Amino acid sequence: MIRQTLAIFLDAYRDLNARKLFWVTLILSAFVVLSFAIVGVDAKGLSIVTFHMELPQAKLLYKQLFSLIVIGLWLTWAATLLALVSTAGIFPDFISGGSVDLYLAKPIGRGRLFVTKYLSGLLFVTLQVLVVACGSFLILGIRGHDWNLRLFWAVPIVVCFYSYLFGFCVLLGVQTRSTIAALLLTLLFWTFLAVLDRGEPALLTFRNAYETQAHEKQERSESADMVLLRAQANPQSAALLPSLQESSDSARREADDAAHTARVLRNVHAAVYGIKTVTPKTTDTLGLLDRYLFPSNKEAEYAGGVSPDQQQQRSPPPFDENQADMMAGAKKAVEDLRARSPWWIVGTSLAFEAVIVALAMWVFCRRDY
Repeated sequence: MIRQTLAIFLDAYRDLNARKLFWVTLILSAFVVLSFAIVGVDAKGLSIVTFHMELPQAKLLYKQLFSLIVIGLWLTWAATLLALVSTAGIFPDFISGGSVDLYLAKPIGRGRLFVTKYLSGLLFVTLQVLVVACGSFLILGIRGHDWNLRLFWAVPIVVCFYSYLFGFCVLLGVQTRSTIAALLLTLLFWTFLAVLDRGEPALLTFRNAYETQAHEKQERSESADMVLLRAQANPQSAALLPSLQESSDSARREADDAAHTARVLRNVHAAVYGIKTVTPKTTDTLGLLDRYLFPSNKEAEYAGGVSPDQQQQRSPPPFDENQADMMAGAKKAVEDLRARSPWWIVGTSLAFEAVIVALAMWVFCRRDY
């Protein structure tokens, strides 16, 4: 049984290895990492080949450039897209090409055959990420003087992120037997997840901002009501009653409007958050990589010996009250997002993938070939 599984897995790897796009992507990944080697950092600033620039917080900037270019642009977007293009045809080609008949003629369970082929598809991106992680570890160590073993978190995190998309692609490939249809629908699904992952934090920011604004306006309305009551109890303030009544009514209307807007945003965010909970969280999963590469914000906050209080003193004041509320809402949203458990982010996403892959395996095992 073990020998059969290893033989199937080896055959699947050979098929993957024969695809030219596998080697193209592997070479491109190595090229991107090596290209970043032209940038170096020291105690004074950044160096590009022989050109040196003196910059404050150069080490932090170097890490941010690496995160943006190597991880953000290449590894999690371009390389993932190439991996999907290369692996989208694994099951459609296997089913429609007649190869499955040869395997089913042997005493091999369909479930084991499906799982082996599925794991061979994940092997593609695993090798790609491993090359990037090893190369990045050496480049950052030699050129950035930072031998950061946390870089190898990229392997499980990016493979986990890719598996969400690959599982969906496999289901479509088994159902439609079309590589193009599976790939296009998977890209559409990825776009939907990206919009969902970007929209939910934005809604959270607006929700926090308007809840803060509603709380402040409610306090103002209560203060205006107290001033009006005191004026009504004082006969000498009778001339001020019309203006105080108008101020009280205006403050109450503003408080009611802000509370209504906050309530609507709370309900909309709750609905979007519910959808996000049961779907793969691609952006949040990749965000875990930044968490482990940069474990806390203290490195950025205290870079150059500047404390958060000093940074707040140096930053310009907000232009108006709405901007202040929005800034406070954004800050609280960042705190809420970073407080979300990795187990929730990955666990619920893997639960969705498990359902999708189980459904794909059920279709694969039940279908007549």
